[in-house]
Amino acid sequence: MKTPRSEIDFKSFSFSDEILSAITQMGFSQPTEIQQKTIPAILAGKDVLARADTGSGKTAAFALPLLDLLSNQNPYVRIGRFDRFKPTERVASNRVQVLVLVPTRELAIQVADVFIKMSENISPAIKCLSAYGGVKINPQMQALRGGADVLVATPGRLLDLVDQNAIKFNQVKALVIDEVDRLMKGDFLEEIERIKKLLPNKIQTLMFTATFPESISILVRNVMNNPEVINIDEFVDKLEIDQRVIEVNHHQKNDLLAHLLEENGWNQVLIFCSAKRTCDNLLKKLEKRGINDAAVMHSNKKQSERAAALERFKAGDVRILIATDVAARGIDIEQLPCVINYDLPRSPNDYIHRTGRTGRAGENGVVISLIAHHEYQHFSVIERHNGFNLKRERLEGFEVDDVAPALPRKSSKKKKTRLSKKQKARLGAEQKLDGQTEKKIAETGREKTKKPAVNADIWGR
Repeated sequence: MKTPRSEIDFKSFSFSDEILSAITQMGFSQPTEIQQKTIPAILAGKDVLARADTGSGKTAAFALPLLDLLSNQNPYVRIGRFDRFKPTERVASNRVQVLVLVPTRELAIQVADVFIKMSENISPAIKCLSAYGGVKINPQMQALRGGADVLVATPGRLLDLVDQNAIKFNQVKALVIDEVDRLMKGDFLEEIERIKKLLPNKIQTLMFTATFPESISILVRNVMNNPEVINIDEFVDKLEIDQRVIEVNHHQKNDLLAHLLEENGWNQVLIFCSAKRTCDNLLKKLEKRGINDAAVMHSNKKQSERAAALERFKAGDVRILIATDVAARGIDIEQLPCVINYDLPRSPNDYIHRTGRTGRAGENGVVISLIAHHEYQHFSVIERHNGFNLKRERLEGFEVDDVAPALPRKSSKKKKTRLSKKQKARLGAEQKLDGQTEKKIAETGREKTKKPAVNADIWGR
């Protein structure tokens, strides 16, 4: 991470005393580069499109100025230079003032916690809520009855609240879309476009992303008004993150992984797998080798289980966290020394997000990718996309074969034939007829068996 300019501190932004007090309590000394560039633009009411590395202080970059605008002691409100937010006007029932959209429930919880911690000293109190799927919606609906100054939500659950008539958007002053590149996948884009149509026309829109895929330009045109573009290009700093690529036969990955975990003194390791089943299987294989300080986190786990696994990992109760890419976005693990790619990510952009889990806030970190023969080409695509070229390693005792060993065959799944209503009705009628025919045959058979029995009795007599 680039060193912040020494002549700029948080007092330079004319923050309220309440916000400055919160900054001190959280141990912030100087603003990071992304904070230096975005905070003045947000305080001035501009739309902002910012690209920044994970771990660069991105959440505080939008949380601090937005809370300052909501603060009762905001100097911009006092002197009349900026009155977009009026803290004396409290939010009405089922309304929100600041809406933050994030891709995952883990990130929703984390961002909401940042808002809550930073607003502790503000009076009257700022109400911050989070809303996400995977849990019952009724408690979230009840919490919104009193309104919320800040709501951090996943798009799908937010639209569920809309469908339940539990939220109105006429008081929204600012929209923040975090991890925009992640929200461009799947149904997210359609959901965001639907949400945008429900919002007032004149609101401040802030977007934050770690990469700039072409799909973002569509969203920018649709929802932003002449945004100020801030590009902090500090993704993989060679001085902070050591990237290693180790070639290995696919059937030796488990052996190599266990070797790395046993030989290195990492106090914490985050291991990424491409599939939920792989995570569960890898946990069992590590346990068979006597490595019992590991936990699993993926979308098939209940929200409570995922949160518990992450908290145990952060607290140091378990040394190893095995996860799918659900953990690659927005999860802040301080001083994480090592990330291991057991499987490569499907998207080249996701490699950056996985890498961003280590080397945060100027700390050193290492990322190790274990690649088998069938992954060579895909890793080359990741390199070209992200603009780097890494040396391949081969460890003694785990030398890779010149010819790729055969991959295990996947069991073929039988496809279920989908029938129309007419076909189902016809099939039901045929089965009914078949049943009646079988019944007649059975009755006829019984009659035939009775007659010979009688005749046998006669002849016997």
